[in-house]
Amino acid sequence: MSKNLLRLKLLGSPSVFLNQEEVFFPFAKINALLYYLHINGAVNREEIAGILWENKDNQTAKKNLRNTIYQANKLLGGEWIVAPNRTVLSLNPECAIKSDVELFKNHPAEHLSLYQGDFLQGFYLKDSEAFDYWVSKMRTRYEQLYIQACYQQLETEKDQLDLEEAEQNLRRLISIDEFDEKNYHLLMKLYQDNNRPGKVIETYYKLVNILDKELGISPNESIQQLYHEVLAKDRSERKTKQFLRNTDHFFGRVDEIKRLESYFSKVIETQEARALVLVGGTGIGKRTVTRQVLANQTKYFQIVMAECFKEEMKAELQPWRGLLDGLGDLVIQHQILSISQWQVILESYFPILTGGTSSLQLDADKLAQFVVDILQKISKKKALIILIEDCHWMDKASVAVLEQVMNHLTGYPVAFVLTKHLSTPSYLEHFFNHLLVRNKLGFIELQPLNFKDSAAYLQAQTGQLAISEERLEDIYRVSQGIPFFLSEYAEQLLRGEKFHPLTPAIKAKLSLKLEYLSSQEEELVDYLACFRAPASVSLLARLLGLPMEEVVEITEEFGQKQLLMEEEQGEELVVRFSQELLRIYAYERLSLAKKRMLHHQIAQSMEDQLGESLYHAQLLNEIAYHYKMSKQPIKSLEYELHYLEATLQFHHELFPIYSREFGFIEKTDDSNQSAILDQFDRIRREIEGLERKHQNHKDFQLLVLRFLYLEGRYAIRTGNYQQGMDNIQQVIALAKELQQMEFLLEGYRQMIYYCIQTENISEMRYYTELALDASVQANNHEAIAINLRLKGLYHLMIGDEEQSLHHLYQSIDCFSLTPSLRSKYSIQIAAALDYLAEIEQIRGNFTTALAHQKEAIELTENKTAEPSIFAFYIGLGMTYYQLKDYEQAERILLKAKTALKSLSFPWKETQLEVYLALIGCEKGDFQPVLDLLRKKENLISRYGNPRDKGLIYYLMAVIKYGLLTGSLQEAGFEDLLVQDFDIYYETAKSQLNPYRDRHQLKELENLRQGLSQALNKK
Repeated sequence: MSKNLLRLKLLGSPSVFLNQEEVFFPFAKINALLYYLHINGAVNREEIAGILWENKDNQTAKKNLRNTIYQANKLLGGEWIVAPNRTVLSLNPECAIKSDVELFKNHPAEHLSLYQGDFLQGFYLKDSEAFDYWVSKMRTRYEQLYIQACYQQLETEKDQLDLEEAEQNLRRLISIDEFDEKNYHLLMKLYQDNNRPGKVIETYYKLVNILDKELGISPNESIQQLYHEVLAKDRSERKTKQFLRNTDHFFGRVDEIKRLESYFSKVIETQEARALVLVGGTGIGKRTVTRQVLANQTKYFQIVMAECFKEEMKAELQPWRGLLDGLGDLVIQHQILSISQWQVILESYFPILTGGTSSLQLDADKLAQFVVDILQKISKKKALIILIEDCHWMDKASVAVLEQVMNHLTGYPVAFVLTKHLSTPSYLEHFFNHLLVRNKLGFIELQPLNFKDSAAYLQAQTGQLAISEERLEDIYRVSQGIPFFLSEYAEQLLRGEKFHPLTPAIKAKLSLKLEYLSSQEEELVDYLACFRAPASVSLLARLLGLPMEEVVEITEEFGQKQLLMEEEQGEELVVRFSQELLRIYAYERLSLAKKRMLHHQIAQSMEDQLGESLYHAQLLNEIAYHYKMSKQPIKSLEYELHYLEATLQFHHELFPIYSREFGFIEKTDDSNQSAILDQFDRIRREIEGLERKHQNHKDFQLLVLRFLYLEGRYAIRTGNYQQGMDNIQQVIALAKELQQMEFLLEGYRQMIYYCIQTENISEMRYYTELALDASVQANNHEAIAINLRLKGLYHLMIGDEEQSLHHLYQSIDCFSLTPSLRSKYSIQIAAALDYLAEIEQIRGNFTTALAHQKEAIELTENKTAEPSIFAFYIGLGMTYYQLKDYEQAERILLKAKTALKSLSFPWKETQLEVYLALIGCEKGDFQPVLDLLRKKENLISRYGNPRDKGLIYYLMAVIKYGLLTGSLQEAGFEDLLVQDFDIYYETAKSQLNPYRDRHQLKELENLRQGLSQALNKK
């Protein structure tokens, strides 16, 4: 028996443990008996029987008691309940029995943590009122003991309190009695002493809301004083913001709260009347923020409110009727006038404000004087706040009275607070300016919440509900961080509904903004709703068939109403809805037929904007969108391909046919490349979807042809040769079938580019001949000239310099027949000059090569010719290297390297890197070489160009030679150049072009011979 320990947990949900293992009894009265005996010690049998079985006769109760004792001892395995005599029961004093109550009762301040809840919390006996009464009495006793111990600990240990424990105890005290302000005060003081102002504010507002909601009162003066002390103290912005993110009311409103509090303090401090205007759009939270702060100013201020309505703008002085009602209550409350006196004055002098009628016109000056007098008397009793909500709907006469009141109200603590939409009538603007000049007006502009705060706001509104990142982004995109809209979407989330931007409440609010529009205004809204991007005013004028001046007048009026926003895009003036939800609402109210019609009209009007040029990329994309929305998929596909071609043309054509202006420049990041591939996939799926219905239509076949060409060209340019060749072979076959000579020539040209990139000389000969013959057959002057240049390049690759020169000069002559032609095809001429410069480099005529390269650069300097001009600069740098002008060579090559970063697939990058490395070697800087060797595999594999690999291995052979001969002793190369010199030599020799790279090959031979001689000497 002595080895067993019975432990009773009685504070909070009760439980019984025997040797650390919880014991469960078959009926609750066993528990009740144990609990009662433990708390009361020895008890009379009849007493406990009567308590536990009060509805039974004495004999039955005693019998039940005996059975209960037997069951308890049996289950506990010993004589735990004993009878010292026939009339008394108790727990066995020889048994080891402990409980939390015992510890807590003897030393409560030391064992506050044991108080986990009410005594026997949740424990209940059916039909046992006496037992319930006893439990209730014990609960009160231990609860009071806990409360007293908490207060004692807070008092005696205030300098060495454990913050977490003290906070937990105070929160439990608050849960015991949520209306006891003393506990809130102690908790706020604890936070204040531990420099946690955010928690002070949180606790204060929790108390404010509870007292206001349940009792309609405010916190006591000591609590309000503590709250204001905390606000006045230096509050850490970081902690304040953290707190505000964790409350329902103040997301993103830290500065506004500070300024409002400061404003009211200044009015009290200076005893001067001032005005503050809160400005913000629909649903931004002006009312919520204002009223939340005002609720905490009632100790210092009396508050009178009025709300203005659009429908009442024509009813003069209507806001003053509401204000006078509120002022009248205060006048009577402070016994300034009796109720009858107040009514007589209003009815006699201002009957229109009391709903009466009078032939006399209301004297605004007299009204202003009367209001000033009343405000002075009321504010002497206690400072006053005049709140006027939606003052932008205030009529002119009311504003005039307000201005007079502000002019004459000096030396009195009256704080005017006005809330206003973004738009302002001119007379109200005049009033504000008048106050600004006198330094009596301030503005607070409420901004929408940012994404992070919007997400926190939603999470606070929805509790623990999981919200996907995609849903958050959708909500933020349409709500633009406006709290009213966020609240609507929070309700939507709580209902488990799919996201739909237009809830009934949002529709109702937005419908008010589009009321009372003229037919022309309505038409403009309908057109603008169809645009997914801002629309140019000139385009809207064409669509509406109105002079530009009239459209500007309409948009300006809409701007004043905050319906539209004006922006500048380059030289173009564009407009958009001020809120994305407004655009969605305006669009959804259109019928399906009207949507199609408007989209069709917009697409056609945009086509007219294009003229002959198809290289305004974004415009092409928008035309594709509008045709798609007008259910014209073939036209949409046509412009999608135009857009795709415009976005890819610049960087995927080494030498564009002629200079074009582009509205889009491709970037180098991986996400952009992924987006291009996604674009190809999407268009491919569209084509597959249209194929069954349109496969025999020539227009559709031509679009398929164009798509295959664009995809093939992209694949070849990015080194995906197999797909590229498959596509281009299909292009060639389909172009022949459809008799599309332009695409046939383009197909041949792409095959030639493939041959250039892979040094496939035999295939290049075949396709250059085919291309030139086809160009002549088509009598295509442009294609003939281009293919003459490509034919010249082929002869350069096989070492036939004379034939190469002949074809290159022929190409230049074709493009130079007239000055206009020479200007148009300047990039093509420059490309031919670049190849001429290469021939002169090979021949060792570096001065002539420089002249050709400089002329090429001059021709393309002011053209949209990238990456062509970079290729010309690289060639120029290589020539300076051959001339041993390393400084000039490095300067030019570094300039080209910087420029190449803007390209996705930089041409001649390997040559650039190799020559920069060679220049570094000449200057004793081997870091460029080390960098190149570490990324050589990437450079070699990018395009699979043998010459790229040959150049890199040429450089490796040069460095290896230096290491072997001892002329180079730089550390770091041993691990990068582990193979024999012959490996690098043979690889370079096999990959370099025997004609174009003869200087490098000759140097390799010299190195090999020199190495052989050096080894023989050893």
